Amino acid sequence: MTELYEVITPSASIGTLKGVGKKTEEKLNSIGIHTVNDVVFHLPNSYVDQNPTDVNSVKLEEVITVSGVVKTEPTVTYLRKGLNRMSFHMETNNVYIKVTFFNQAYLKKQIEVGDTINVHGKFNKPKQEMSGRSIIKPNGDTMDMRYALNKVMNNKTFGNIVKEVFRTHIFNQDLPEYLIKKYKLMPIKQTLYHLHFPDNMDELQNARRTMKFYELFMFQVKIIEKRKQERVPQKESIIKYDIDKLKRFIGTLPFELTKDQKTSVNDICRDLLSEFNMHRLLQGDVGSGKTIVAGISVYALKTALKQSAIMVPTEVLANQHYESLVESFNDELTIELLTGTTTPSEKRRIKEALKNGDIDLIIGTHALFEDDVVFKDLGLVIIDEQHRFGVNQREKLIKKAKSRNVLYMTATPIPRTLSITAFGDMDVSLIKTMPAGRLPIKTFWKKEKEIDEVLAFIKKEMDAGRNIYVVAPLIEESEVLDLMTTEEVYHMFRETFGEDKVELVHGRMKTEEKAKAMARFESLETPILVSTTVIEVGINVKNATVMTIFNAERFGLSTLHQLRGRVGRNDLQSYCILISEGKTEQAQMRMNIMTETTDGFVLSERDLEMRGPGDFFGVRQSGLPEFKVADLVHDYRILEVARSEAIKLFKEQ
Repeated sequence: MTELYEVITPSASIGTLKGVGKKTEEKLNSIGIHTVNDVVFHLPNSYVDQNPTDVNSVKLEEVITVSGVVKTEPTVTYLRKGLNRMSFHMETNNVYIKVTFFNQAYLKKQIEVGDTINVHGKFNKPKQEMSGRSIIKPNGDTMDMRYALNKVMNNKTFGNIVKEVFRTHIFNQDLPEYLIKKYKLMPIKQTLYHLHFPDNMDELQNARRTMKFYELFMFQVKIIEKRKQERVPQKESIIKYDIDKLKRFIGTLPFELTKDQKTSVNDICRDLLSEFNMHRLLQGDVGSGKTIVAGISVYALKTALKQSAIMVPTEVLANQHYESLVESFNDELTIELLTGTTTPSEKRRIKEALKNGDIDLIIGTHALFEDDVVFKDLGLVIIDEQHRFGVNQREKLIKKAKSRNVLYMTATPIPRTLSITAFGDMDVSLIKTMPAGRLPIKTFWKKEKEIDEVLAFIKKEMDAGRNIYVVAPLIEESEVLDLMTTEEVYHMFRETFGEDKVELVHGRMKTEEKAKAMARFESLETPILVSTTVIEVGINVKNATVMTIFNAERFGLSTLHQLRGRVGRNDLQSYCILISEGKTEQAQMRMNIMTETTDGFVLSERDLEMRGPGDFFGVRQSGLPEFKVADLVHDYRILEVARSEAIKLFKEQ
């Protein structure tokens, strides 16, 4: 991202600026300001418009600046030690108002009867009174800017350093001239100056509009440049799979692929035959059948005598993929599982087989990118929930492939705005249609006072031979938050349904303990599973029909949707019960959205609006930009235009 903000090249150190000595340089370095580019892009984080306002236009109470004539001599009253009050009257726009300043008695010297002055403060229209904050000098700055400086210096000192950069340096990077004219934008130097020193709010808004376009356009240019560099024709990238064998294999599946699955398979097969490395994102809602598409892709590689690897972030998800793919393709593919808990002897056997080419597909966690995991001929890397891995971690595995074909998969439906920014350098395949026979999950919002009704419903489903999920947000009791913990919920369910009917699973348990508990749950030995969000991804118990979530307001929409997706994996009617008091407006909105739609893509857009891009994935998305002015949620129209213009720019070159 730093190159986006290099409008002065070469970028000089701040130590070269007049008035910036060694101590000042150290202070600025401490808050991340090292170069002249850093200075001009360290923008104010708040602005106060100090232009005079007509008090007649104020509705009730507003912070404004008024210009008027002083009518009475200011008087100072000392209320107690450390507290004084200065008051006077002034006339503004034919309105007589009382002005009061607290603990600013020194201002008395600046106020004389008959003077015209500008006072900034909070105006109370019904009382015709103003609580003054400052007196603005005539011909002074009409906009008051505040910078985030962590108390290393005051705003005025930093403002002078900013002005010194504008006075002494040439801004030699900018938007193309034709875009500035086409969209009525400003040159970048003028834009930045108005962001630091606007004369009024209109000037500020025009500067912000240009900066939003600049950031989004330049970022899209960087993405396309990166894509162009990676898309170098290479003969090693071509996977000459046997199309007849692949068609026969697909024909043996016990079900027909959905329209979106077929389209996705075709996309991937076309990529494999291309001389460019595949760089594709497979997006599919919970339970949409991404794993089958991945399995078909792996089989295509097998027909070309090449190996594949699937890397996932957790052992639970690794086990899930392994079981699912073995069940579907065991007769056709040699599949092995490699995780942190694989025994040393098993690891040695698997690594040797992998090196010899005896394994078609290896499924694993971070263990896959260890140096001693060597492939005979790795041709396809599949990374699931890739935002949970760092860029370097992903690269370590990808570099092991001779032909660097990469398929990323995610069950988190990603809004278009984030898809363009975070995954703009990828081709995208979408699986929206669900497998035939699946019934929409019915979602209900219940309050804690209705818990008996919920328990009665759960008993009815349990008696019908169904599995029940129960999720709570915390493991242990909190002194700060009034929440039901997993332990409390666990004990409540044991008292209600019997000790032998309820299983407890959480993240602190050993993998072996979790596996045994899950096995008892899946076999219906213990039909109720109480857990934390450890079951959010990768659990596939087809007999489960009820997902109950306590304190549901504690989770984002995407997490709630992922949890809801643990049920509804068969032709039985399934249910999601959200238990929440909904004390805040946002909590109520979240519960209502969940009960209104089961479309993960609709939910993802709403979740992005409510939580913002930084928190959307639960962990900060590696590579997701943090812009100075642009906002991915609210500026998506500018983003669309900027992307379109960036694509045109490269097509015309």
